[in-house]
Amino acid sequence: MYNYSSSIYSTKSKDVGAGILKAENIKTLIEDDDSDEDTDLIDEEEYSHLLNKNRLSRFDCVASLFASAECTVGQDMFRTLSQFPIAFPLIIPKLDEADKFKVMLPLFTGPVIKWETEPGTIVENHLFIDPFKLIVAVRIGTNPQGKSTILNQLMTSNTMFSSWSEPRAEYGIPHMIDGSIEFTWLTQETCQVNLWNDVFEDYYKKGANKEIVLLANLHGDALEYPDQIKFLSQFPSSFLVFLMPGHTQNQIKDFEELVGSRKIVFGYVNHRNVRDKKKYAIDTNYLMQDKTLKKVRMMFKEALDASFDIINTLRLGESQDASFNIINTLRLGESLRMTENIETRESQDLINFVKDKKCRHIKLKVFQLQRKQQSEDGLQIWRNNNELQELIRTYTKILKLSLRERRRALAHLEREVSRISMIESAEARNQAVLKKNELRKSSLSNRGQENEKKIREEIAKIWEEVDNMSLGLEHFFRELGEIYKIFSVNHPDSEIVTKLPEFYSELLIGGQTIELLDGDAGSISEAWFSAICGHICSKFPKLRIFVISILGLQSSGKSTLLNALFACRFAVSVGRCTRGLFMRLLFLNKDLSEKLNFDAFILIDTEGLGAPEKMDDPESEKKDRILATFAIGVSNLTILNVLGESMRDLTEILQIAIVTMARLEKAGMAPDILMVQHISERNVSRLSEPEEKFRAALKDALKIAEEKDIEMGISNIDCLRIIDERIRKGQLLKQFRPFKNGATAYAPPSEQYHEDVVNLYNSIIEDCKNSKNKIEFSEWHSLIQNYWNAVSHEDFAVRFKNIKEIYEFINLGKRIAILKETIERSFQKHEELIKQEIRLNLQNWSSDDTSDKTDKIRDKCLDLIKTELEKVPGNNQSTMCEECMKTHKVRIDLEEYLKNKNNEKCEKETIQTIREYINLNRKRISARLKQMLEASFIRKGISSESLDIINKNLESILKNMPNKGFSDYERKQKVEQVWNSLRNHILLKVDVISIEKEIDKEVENEYSSNSELYGRYKTNASPPKLSNHKAYNFINMMKNRCTSPYMELNHLNALEKKLKNLINIIFENRAAKYFYHGVIRDLGREINYIISQLNFSPDFKWNVHLYAFLEFKPKMIEFQKDWDKENTQLGMLDQKKDEYLNIIDTQLQYGHRLISEGHIAGDYLLRVIHKLAMNAGNRERIDEVLGLSWMSNAETIRLKYFAELTSQVYIGNKNEAIQYFLHPQQNIEIWFKNQVNGHTSGKPRKKYEDTFDAEFKRVFQEIRNCQNFEEIRNFISDYMTQVDNVDYKLDLNRNQIITESDLNILRENIEKELKVKRNSRNEPFKNPSDDKTVMGRIGCTESCFWCGALCWGNRDHHTDNSSTKTHHTSHQPRGLALVIIQDSGELNPASCHDLGPTWDVKYRGKGPINWEVAKTTDFSDWKFDAHCNYHFNDLMRWFFAQLHQDLAEHRNDAIQASYYELSEYYCVGLDYNSIMSKLITSIK
Repeated sequence: MYNYSSSIYSTKSKDVGAGILKAENIKTLIEDDDSDEDTDLIDEEEYSHLLNKNRLSRFDCVASLFASAECTVGQDMFRTLSQFPIAFPLIIPKLDEADKFKVMLPLFTGPVIKWETEPGTIVENHLFIDPFKLIVAVRIGTNPQGKSTILNQLMTSNTMFSSWSEPRAEYGIPHMIDGSIEFTWLTQETCQVNLWNDVFEDYYKKGANKEIVLLANLHGDALEYPDQIKFLSQFPSSFLVFLMPGHTQNQIKDFEELVGSRKIVFGYVNHRNVRDKKKYAIDTNYLMQDKTLKKVRMMFKEALDASFDIINTLRLGESQDASFNIINTLRLGESLRMTENIETRESQDLINFVKDKKCRHIKLKVFQLQRKQQSEDGLQIWRNNNELQELIRTYTKILKLSLRERRRALAHLEREVSRISMIESAEARNQAVLKKNELRKSSLSNRGQENEKKIREEIAKIWEEVDNMSLGLEHFFRELGEIYKIFSVNHPDSEIVTKLPEFYSELLIGGQTIELLDGDAGSISEAWFSAICGHICSKFPKLRIFVISILGLQSSGKSTLLNALFACRFAVSVGRCTRGLFMRLLFLNKDLSEKLNFDAFILIDTEGLGAPEKMDDPESEKKDRILATFAIGVSNLTILNVLGESMRDLTEILQIAIVTMARLEKAGMAPDILMVQHISERNVSRLSEPEEKFRAALKDALKIAEEKDIEMGISNIDCLRIIDERIRKGQLLKQFRPFKNGATAYAPPSEQYHEDVVNLYNSIIEDCKNSKNKIEFSEWHSLIQNYWNAVSHEDFAVRFKNIKEIYEFINLGKRIAILKETIERSFQKHEELIKQEIRLNLQNWSSDDTSDKTDKIRDKCLDLIKTELEKVPGNNQSTMCEECMKTHKVRIDLEEYLKNKNNEKCEKETIQTIREYINLNRKRISARLKQMLEASFIRKGISSESLDIINKNLESILKNMPNKGFSDYERKQKVEQVWNSLRNHILLKVDVISIEKEIDKEVENEYSSNSELYGRYKTNASPPKLSNHKAYNFINMMKNRCTSPYMELNHLNALEKKLKNLINIIFENRAAKYFYHGVIRDLGREINYIISQLNFSPDFKWNVHLYAFLEFKPKMIEFQKDWDKENTQLGMLDQKKDEYLNIIDTQLQYGHRLISEGHIAGDYLLRVIHKLAMNAGNRERIDEVLGLSWMSNAETIRLKYFAELTSQVYIGNKNEAIQYFLHPQQNIEIWFKNQVNGHTSGKPRKKYEDTFDAEFKRVFQEIRNCQNFEEIRNFISDYMTQVDNVDYKLDLNRNQIITESDLNILRENIEKELKVKRNSRNEPFKNPSDDKTVMGRIGCTESCFWCGALCWGNRDHHTDNSSTKTHHTSHQPRGLALVIIQDSGELNPASCHDLGPTWDVKYRGKGPINWEVAKTTDFSDWKFDAHCNYHFNDLMRWFFAQLHQDLAEHRNDAIQASYYELSEYYCVGLDYNSIMSKLITSIK
């Protein structure tokens, strides 16, 4: 029943505009069903069926909605509905339990009901919390025209209460009516005129009575529902009892016993005993006559005038936790059950704390962290503030509740804290009103500016005091943000850090409003906000959002409008306006999401501009502009909301918006706007007048904007032309008619306002649908924090643009890196599969095979390599492997991301980058597999030859073996003898070449003309120290404008790094790293390319060559050794020494061919099992390291490192940080390797054990299952192909007949070897730093020529075809690389992004050259903008501020930076906790 009625109501309300919440509308709703049916044409049976089918009343619809809603949703519905004169279900039946009822009181507790006592004076009453009186209307007996029909005649709506005379009554009584109680409040808004005039007007005027009168209407005979009567008797109540014909005195007596001492006023309906005249005899035949209705009105008056004895009466609002205790202590009786309440014990404990301490005390003395100065120690404040600790403990208990209970508790806390705050500040608010009146009178009487100034100052002080007493959930949120910032650094394992951000993210996802910008401090709690958003990004990694903000002057109804549009819960309390910015996440249903191509709206409610309490504040206008700029800048659409037709108000808001939009458009950012003007005009024909005023205001605003912002050329910008055009088309200005049909508190709602809301909503949907600016939540929340930091600067629009461009540049680079990594994983997966297939193809190949057979196998394998690699990463999803599916998904995601950015050039370049990277991987893997194929032929040939030599040697030894066998010592000697014989045989066949001599020979040949260089090359064991050699002679110094003949240390470090890396550049596109003739020539060519750009002296250039050769030589020797191990006969033999020693020893030990072969086969099976297990363990270890949060990309790795350095420097340990800035690449790589190699857990070892056990069981069972020798041999041969470099083949004499006995001997000895040596081997896993993917994560380590900062890009990004090939970093103060200011010798605190376009620079023999020109011509491969996250720039400045004194000692001609220079470049006053908390949050 509930689901049916709810769905009918929901569906109908969409069709008939039931947003105008009055009983008449629902009447229209249910009358629609009647229009299509002609009951005169149906028979009695059909009519009976129709009655049953359509027994769904207005009351059923409303009651079922409240019954089914979660309590917080129910409260929201009531908060909206309570603005209109309708009745609400206080008690309704429980549909799933017969004769049981649900008390809905918790849903209706708290909302404010308002009424006028006199024009301009409005009284507020918090329903069921503030004092009230209750009049209860009941009946005894029945009558066709009963109590509810009578009561409705006294209400503004004649269908206020469900009755026999309401629409659809012919279908029978509502399903849920019997025993239900409807209630409403008796104010001018609900009372019919005569009832108000005769009864309630005087009541409310007496002393501005704040006790609201409620009317409860019980449906059904009162004596049948004693629990309901007893329940209502607990309130301050009196009873109107309508006695129907046929009642008895016993019934009256029974009722009087039920209500006890409560006042009862009896009314006699259709009383027929003329002789027994009654005071209130009501004849329903004359119900429409005022004479009859006056009797009913007098019943109300008598009931109202009764003494509401408070003995044994529950009065809400008088105790410490009144509403909580009252609701939980009400006596309900057997049949009543209280519905779910928003009030919880946890929220009530905090409310009690607030009541006890007072709001003012909490804001000023408890919430100290959000008021602290930057120099104060937040951790110490926390430790010393016991009240704050207690409050946070209590608040944390609320946040730890289940999400459903958490939302309830916060709704309760919000309601009560707001009420307490309003009560506490009421006196101060009244003083402000009085002072305003005094100011108005003063200005009228011309008493002088001094007096007015004094009054304004007094008003400002009063408002400041009001502000000190204004407490809301945002203040709890702020304080938690400050605590999170402190704890994330000092107590990272605290639940405040580990749990609370996730709890708040759940609230935000669930529709809770949170503070985005602290309106008091003018700041965003960045680490706290980022942590919350981070959890949202984890749950919804690709959440597409459309951001809507609203701007307007204070008290213009911004929050109200958002609530009307999107059913939000932005605070709209009178006198307590929004401060700062609040946001809400609103998820769209699937159909709308697909239609709009967005997943959610973000709604931003802003602080009102032009606040009266800020009058004469010189900073107020600036703050308004900053707030407006930020709100517009972070939004897709901004609604400008203006109340009234004041030219001043219109001009003021438009002027702010125009300047903002003009500047943003200049920076390439063009958010859309809609203008909402609330007007008093109702006549459609006269709506053009306000529109003309709007256009006039736009012209005035434009004039003011041009005067204030001449350089912008505002009148020429496109957005104003577009705005004017949209005004003419009616697309920009949305005029809203009044919210109610009248100016008084009791006026009925306006249907026109509803139409205006719907029209605006449709415009917003259309704007969203047409929006080309697609952004994901992860990107948006990262950008807005840096936007806020930039917004206070005059060039904010340029900064906005730079922040966005740098963010998108970095983000694209990260996305490309992720895709590249998945491409690599796909190729690695297929490389292993191809290797296994090659091993299978070579399984039965022998070095004795004919060349034709060998060529066929080779060609087959080469074709396999080509065809299989062409399929990677693949396009056909049905045939893709798991890794290729991942790659496909990431690739599609990247392509969608690029399309949403609407940058065709970038899209094409990026796609080309990916194609080339795929081809590069295909080429590399192909070369590697071909090399592996050739090496496999060599290795298998060596294995076959080696086994033949071993067998011949063993045959001779075994013939002469004594009967008792060899002793262990003798056997060991024989083993060594056979091995040496084998190795000497291979050694004789190999022409061993000294790679060192080959390199020397190449150097001699290439540099024969420079005998001095070659002589120094031969006599130097290590590279020369270039810092000791003069790079410039006098002429070069003049060219370079240098004061020293030596290179700057940061430039020298960069040069040395390039020279050391030359070997990697030379072998970058080669299949393998091994010596080839001409390698020194290639090296010399690369050296000359590097130094050709620099004006070095000839001697220094030769020193550079020498340095590069001596760096190259040992690395080349090591590369060759590694290559020889895998690709030469001797290297392969040495790798298999352990295997061959075991074969020799086993045959010498057991002698018998089958026994020894069984043990050898078992040993090889164990080797493969172990290798498989090690591969699994190594993969697990690598995956675990790659999965670490700080290992996400090059940026997070650097931040992890910097966080460790920062914490060390903070406690005074500076050496590690100093060494990093002196030698960044070397130190970060050492640190990184230590970090990844030092990461330990039991997972890799467990993976090894699990794999080993599983494989062992499988192998053991397979051997047992084999029925003959061929099956054993085939299984072992196949199993050997599972891994690399195992070439064993069980190959007894093919002419030998294997008997059943022989088979058993072989199997038994295989099993014996497996059992005896089963224990897994404790071989250490590979270091993760040996893995290419792991080391690739460290990213590019190219350093900035100017400041020495390492690039933050991903590894090999410089090979991209797109803009991501450009290097980027968080540029650091140049002094960190020991760069000095030439004039003073001070370490330079300026970063690259600090240099303005007018600066001139000198470098590489050039200069002075304009900085902008230099960046474009010679350093176009670098970005020199500030990092999009300003905290990272601050971090570098913090390092310089802490280290510059120590760093100065590392350069002879340097001194520490002066305070003036530090201040000039923002290197002072940086907060350690703010920086660290943001670092830590960014790493997670």
